[in-house]
Amino acid sequence: MTEILTHTIEDTLLSLPLLFFTYLILEYVEHKEFLRHSQRFLSFQRYTVVGAALLGLIPQCGFALIAASLYVEHAISLGTLFAVFIATSDEAIPVLLANPNSAAMLGYILIVKWMIAVLVGYTLDALLPHTQLQTATVQKTICSCHSHSSQSLWRAALQRTLKVFAFLFTVSLLLHGLLHAIGEDHLASILLGQTLFQPFLAALIGLIPNCASSVLLAQLYASQILSFGALLAGLISNAGLGLMVLYRTLPKKRQFFQIALLLLLIAGTFGFLFQLWC
Repeated sequence: MTEILTHTIEDTLLSLPLLFFTYLILEYVEHKEFLRHSQRFLSFQRYTVVGAALLGLIPQCGFALIAASLYVEHAISLGTLFAVFIATSDEAIPVLLANPNSAAMLGYILIVKWMIAVLVGYTLDALLPHTQLQTATVQKTICSCHSHSSQSLWRAALQRTLKVFAFLFTVSLLLHGLLHAIGEDHLASILLGQTLFQPFLAALIGLIPNCASSVLLAQLYASQILSFGALLAGLISNAGLGLMVLYRTLPKKRQFFQIALLLLLIAGTFGFLFQLWC
C-alpha cells in the first residue's frame, strides 16, 4: 500500500503548480466577463459554428451550459450546440497539460476536436435547417465545477486546482491499485484496450455529466491505458453539465435522448476512425 501511495504522489504532485497556473489564467479571463460577452457572440448566427467550436476548446464548463440554455430558448441552432459540445473537454485539458507524458499531444487533440466540431456543426445545420431562431438572454448560468463570487482570483484558482487535483489523485490511486492487484494487461483488457470497441466505451464514460469523467479519461490516456482514438471519443461526448441542462429544461425528454444518442454516435464513430488510422 505504501508503494502504491508513493507512486501516486510522485505522479500527481508535479501537476499541482501547472494546474494552479492554468486556472489562475482562466479565472482572470472569466472575471473580465468573457462568459457574458461569449453569450452575446453565440447569438450572431453567421459566425456561431466556427466561433462556438473555438469557445468550446477553452477549459471552462460555462460555455456548454450557455449553449444548452440558448438552444432551449431557440436562440442558436443544433449545429452550434453540437459545435460547443464536441469541442468541450471540461477538466481534461488542464490535466493533460500538467502531465509530461501527454502534454505534447494537447495541441493535436485541440485541432482535431475543433475540426470535428466545425464539420459536424455545419453538417447538422445543412441537414436540419434551423427555424424560429430568436434573440434570447440567459439570465443566469451556473457551473457546479466552480463558482464565481467576490472571492479573489487567487483563492478561486486555488479552489479549482484543489478540486481537480483531488479527482486526479483519486483516479491515480485507484489506477495504481488496480495495476498492482490485477496487472496492466488485465486492466487494459477490461477497458477493451487495443480493440476497435474501446472508443465507444470511452464515449459512454464521456457522457457522464461530471468533471470527474474528463479527469478519468485524461489520466487513463496519460497512463497509456486508453488509445488516442478512445480519448478523442470520450472528449467529444464529454459535454460537461450541458447535457444536464438540456435534460432539465427541454420540454420533450425524447429530444434530449435523441441529442445524447447522436452525440454518442458521433463520438464513437470519430474515435473508431482514429483508432483505425492511428
